[in-house]
Amino acid sequence: MSMIEMKDVVKKYDNGTTALRGVSVQIEPGEFAYIVGPSGAGKSTFIRLLYREVKHDKGTLKVADFDLDKIKKRDVPMLRRNVGVVFQDYKFCLLYTSPSPRDA
Repeated sequence: MSMIEMKDVVKKYDNGTTALRGVSVQIEPGEFAYIVGPSGAGKSTFIRLLYREVKHDKGTLKVADFDLDKIKKRDVPMLRRNVGVVFQDYKFCLLYTSPSPRDA
């Protein structure tokens, strides 16, 4: 069974923006995957779908044995315990990569 299985997934926001159009991907246990692309390509939406921050409009999506087409709201916390997400935070990176005054 795949860790992530996405078939023909579409996500449109209420403002009319289509973030994902017909995306299909399969990631097996133990595989390492990168999500790359230009600004506005749908990378953040792709990740937000995986931990059910947003719902997809069409297609099928399964993550860690959870069927996100049918998952109940009460089961979302259990899904999130099985999915790790590392968020990019500019302030965090700046805080820990800036030289300290004593290094100068």
